[in-house]
Amino acid sequence: MTVTATSLPQLPFDCSQTYINGRWVDASSGETRNVENPAVGAVIATVCESSVKDVDAAVQAAHTAFYEGPWINEYSGAQRRDALLAVATAIEQHRKKLEMIESINTGKPIADVRVEVDDAIDLFRHFAGYADKVEGRHIAAQTNAGLEGYTVKVPVGVVGFINAFNYPLCLLAWKVAPALAAGCTVVFKPGPQTPLTTQYFAQLVHETGAFPEGVFNVVLGGVEVGQALVDHDLVDKVGFTGSVKTGKHVIRSTASTARVRATSVELGGKSPGVVMPGVDLERTAQLVVGGCMSNAGMNCNALTRLWVHRSVYDEFMPLLKAAAEALVLGTPQDEGTQMGPLIDRAQYERVLEYIRIGREEDGAQLLTGGGAWALGQPGYWVQPTILSGVGRAARVATEEIFGPVLSVLEPFDSLDEVIDVERRSEFGLAAGIFTRSHSDVARFTRRMRCGTIWVNGYNALYSYLPFGGFRNSGFGRELGYESFDGYLATKAIIDDVTF
Repeated sequence: MTVTATSLPQLPFDCSQTYINGRWVDASSGETRNVENPAVGAVIATVCESSVKDVDAAVQAAHTAFYEGPWINEYSGAQRRDALLAVATAIEQHRKKLEMIESINTGKPIADVRVEVDDAIDLFRHFAGYADKVEGRHIAAQTNAGLEGYTVKVPVGVVGFINAFNYPLCLLAWKVAPALAAGCTVVFKPGPQTPLTTQYFAQLVHETGAFPEGVFNVVLGGVEVGQALVDHDLVDKVGFTGSVKTGKHVIRSTASTARVRATSVELGGKSPGVVMPGVDLERTAQLVVGGCMSNAGMNCNALTRLWVHRSVYDEFMPLLKAAAEALVLGTPQDEGTQMGPLIDRAQYERVLEYIRIGREEDGAQLLTGGGAWALGQPGYWVQPTILSGVGRAARVATEEIFGPVLSVLEPFDSLDEVIDVERRSEFGLAAGIFTRSHSDVARFTRRMRCGTIWVNGYNALYSYLPFGGFRNSGFGRELGYESFDGYLATKAIIDDVTF
């Protein structure tokens, strides 16, 4: 099968500019970066590369908007609510073009992108509902009858976001919607491989007129731009999604600047799935494959370590192989395509190298896949791959690959054995268990140290439920009230009413 190129729709913004202080401006560096369609490995756009000077301009604009502008000083919570609702409506009205741009820039199947655009719309509407519900507490006199105490919640200030490449629009909504609902102002840097829907989103924000100047700003670029944003002393909080290595660097950087600032990081994972006896094995195999191979495995919470109970292992493995081989790879804009390419050549080569390590160094057996898809085809395609007989300490069992590779560990006999091993993992983002036993569910969900646990399912996330990790998978929470609350700071007010 040949993957065909699809033309990028006409972009309603100038790629040579970025969005700062309510207007499109030229990047001061004069440098540019090519943006690819990973399905065919071809350049589809050339965008500007922001400089440290541009980052400073964006942060200064956000700082002025927060401390001197109307967004927090004059707008009511209800007005902020209406602004977010206007943005949700704009996304909905322009969704067709957003979907096509996102699919071409990321290589995602168009059916998956539709769900992600649905999520973005839902997220802005969901968090709009919190904007007029910022609440404190009244604490009655505890030690002195003449004192009244109460708390108020205030926005943390300017938030600098550094986004990952794998869910450009959806993760933007995860971060920006709750921050704006809380009354913060934002400087947003998308992943350098996938900036186009962020730029389009900025254009929609501009057209709606929903936000005052400086409330939402965009900078484009790679490491230097991200570092300038993290280091800027006028940034009050940093939100980061990406690798463990970079996340640790971000944490160190925010602690070593002139002013310590709040940080929230959503990092990597090596999420386990556990198959117990008594479940529908065919359905479970399909869920496991979906949990691993969704978005070509480029999910921080991907199910990439699989434990199968010894009593069902031999029956389950052929079903797992069949489920992986049934996935449809093809042109991402075709309705029937279920899996797309990896994001770029570096990720493509990384994943193929891990498959080699699994087979040659870790001693794993190749159940299916194992190489580039449609050899000689342009683009960054890797077959859905399953390695079996993987040792518990093997590199492919313990290191994040970020590709369509599932490591099936040696069979197990006791759920307690699995839990004991997994509790020693460096990661703690997600896990899943497939079982009909309530006692299994209780033991697993109570003892596992991870932020999200799926029972008889995988990958479903909702705007009203928090998402985040333990240990090297990060701290802070996206989604849910917990995310909104993360952009608020608490003040305690003590009033001597006898004065």
